[in-house]
Amino acid sequence: MKLLMILYSGSTPDRISALLDQHEVPGWTQLAHARGAGTSGRRDASRAWPGESTVFVTVLPDERAQEIGAVFRAWSANAAPAERLHLAVLPVERFC
Repeated sequence: MKLLMILYSGSTPDRISALLDQHEVPGWTQLAHARGAGTSGRRDASRAWPGESTVFVTVLPDERAQEIGAVFRAWSANAAPAERLHLAVLPVERFC
């Protein structure tokens, strides 16, 4: 099992949930208004550091995680300049 954590910065997080639905991901959670700093800059919802991120998480079997990861890597490569997407894939010891 793998946990996919998708970090999206842009004005249309509905695109990400639509991709999850389109690829029949059976369950996922969306966390809005995430703030932080990283390689693509700071996001703090302030005038000095505008913007926020949306975090999506899902737990999938290894094979499905690879498939969905490839979908998001391809999407990220073609994203609009104002959008950023980062994907983390983490091992899951147990999910119940």
